[in-house]
This record gives sequence, structure tokens and C-alpha cells, in this order.
Amino acid sequence: MMVVQGRSRVIVGDGPMGHVDITISLGSQDRSRFVDIVANVDTGATFSMMPRRILEDLGITPTHTELFRLADGGTVTKEVGEVPVRLDGKVMTTTCLFGDDGQPALVGVVTLEQFLLGVDTVNGRLVPIPGLLMAQRGKNYRAAIEKIDRDRAYEPKEAVALVKETAYAKFDESVELHVRTGLDTRHADQQLRGTLVLPNGLGKGQRVLVFAEGEAARIAEQGGADHVGADDLIKKVEGGWLDFEVALAVKEIMGKVGRLGRVLGPRGLMPNPRTNTVVEAEDLPKAIRDSKQGRVEFRTDRTNLVHVPLGKVSFSEEALMENLTSLIDAIVREKPSGAKGQYIRTLTLTTTMGPGIKLDIPAMLSMTTGAAV
Repeated sequence: MMVVQGRSRVIVGDGPMGHVDITISLGSQDRSRFVDIVANVDTGATFSMMPRRILEDLGITPTHTELFRLADGGTVTKEVGEVPVRLDGKVMTTTCLFGDDGQPALVGVVTLEQFLLGVDTVNGRLVPIPGLLMAQRGKNYRAAIEKIDRDRAYEPKEAVALVKETAYAKFDESVELHVRTGLDTRHADQQLRGTLVLPNGLGKGQRVLVFAEGEAARIAEQGGADHVGADDLIKKVEGGWLDFEVALAVKEIMGKVGRLGRVLGPRGLMPNPRTNTVVEAEDLPKAIRDSKQGRVEFRTDRTNLVHVPLGKVSFSEEALMENLTSLIDAIVREKPSGAKGQYIRTLTLTTTMGPGIKLDIPAMLSMTTGAAV
């Protein structure tokens, strides 16, 4: 899958050839409300991209995040959701990316083909193309999504059973939890961040890197760290090497590690005392052991969402339920002091390749030791 951005336009006469603006209606999940917006048709974009604030106002939440390749060779990670769209008198659900502030609304070729429409670039309009073969999800995905009632919030145990049933990839997919919060991370007292060791682990061996030198480095090596070092390791990471899932550091070396913030920070790998990844030398063995056994970090991103893995499809339903309950319990306990209004707005379970399954929030919270609204 590819998203092509920054396509040059050929100027013909007084205007840009290929620039076609249309009015498209975006709907709420139950299709009870629609909002009209003006969007540009971009035949170089696979999926449509719509303003985040409008999608969130309609109650649309991302089902997962996905890495896309740009036309210039770079990559970008975008949140993806399924959005009801009304166009040309018909309503269909189409795949949309959540656009950042300032990004234009774009209609991609998947949406156009769903509605059997093509682009007349000479006259700047859409035209019907009867019999056009619709680009669509694979048959396995379509079969999985037919098993889910998209308008229903499932009881936790039922959702866990369904997420296993709808997994169709030939590899052991990860099971993920996506949380939409009511926080505003622009405020310091509304930042959510924490860690926990899942009772049943993550189902994979975490590669652990430790920034340390001297005696601390020796302790880390004996504790089972996969990579240990100081200046040499810092230089290697600066050069783009990221062959690890967890980074730990002793506080004595953080002055040097600090310059890796722009490399490790966006990937959630930067050692931080708040996530128990900056530790005393004598605590390294436990930190390494916890990391390998399935310690996960949860935190809000800049869009106030939380994305956390909680196991594998091959796990038993009981193991997934234990991990899910422990994770929700930790998120409830770490509720920021400045949180206002409804703290948890949506909970969605999904697998690496599968569709999202909404969780019944009151039912889920009733299984934790705390309470959140």
C-alpha cells in the first residue's frame, strides 16, 4: 500500500490539470449524521485522508496505525479508520487516514472505485465508469469483518473470542488495544504514561539494549541484555541502527544518551525514569528480566490515543483476558490528575491484520480494581 504525496501538477491554460475539488459527506458510525466537506481528488493517493477533528467529532476512531511509503522514498505512520461516506447519492464505508492539522482533505482511488467514479481531468469533474472493478480489501479481511457488528460494543470475553476468530493471517498476529481518551495532552497535568509487566507476557522475546559502562555494563551482560555499550553503541544508534525493542540506561550515562532523543523518542524507545527504563546498576537484572517477559509501555500520543500490544492470537482466551484486564487496570490507576470529563471514550481490540472490535467500556471497567469515567 502506498500514499503518494507532493505530486506535481501540469499547468494547462489558466489552471492546474488534474486538480478536482468535490463535496463529499462524512458520516457517523451509525450513519445518523453527515457533514459536508470540500476535498481534493488525488489519483496518486491510494486511500482518502480526512481532517482528524471532523472524524473525531463524528465519533470515528482509528482501528489501527499503518506505515506508508511516500513518493520521495520517505515513510510516514498514519492512523486508519473505516468511515461512512456519501457521494453521488450512495453511502459506503471507505478506508480513511486521519489527517493532521493543516493537511487538506483528499479523496483517494479506493473511494472513487468503490463509487464507480473516475476523474475527467480536462473538465475537472468526476464521471461514472460502469463496470469498473472495485479495488477492495482481500477476501479474508472481508470474511472477517462480516463476523463483526460494527455498531455494537462487545462484552470483554466475547470480544477476545471474536478477535481470535477473525484473525486470518498465516503468521501469529499480535493482539492490540487502542484507547481513545478524553485527555488533552497539550496540558502537562493531562499526560498519561506508565508501564506494566503483562501477567502472560507478549509472546515474543524482546531484544533489550542497555546503555552502560564499567561495572554496570558487566551487570547488564550477566543479566541477559542483548546489547550493552556506551559511546560506541550511542554512535551506532545515531547512525540509524535500531535492532532492539527495549532500551534501558543507568542514570550516570544519561547525559550522553540524551542526544538520542530525536532518534529514540518518536519510536517510544528513549530511556526515561517515568517508565522505569532509567535504573540503578543493581536493578538492571530485574529490569532486563521484566522487559524480556513482556513489560509494555502505554502513553498518549499527540492525538490523545493509546496503542498497546497485549499478546498473540495463539494465546488462550484466558491469557488474553488476564493481560487485557491488567492493562486496563493500569491505565485506570494512572489517570492524570488534570483529566476532565470522560476519561476513556472508546476501547478497540484488533489484530495486526484484522478489523477493529469495540469493547463495552462499563463492562470492561467493572473487571478492574478502579473506576474511570
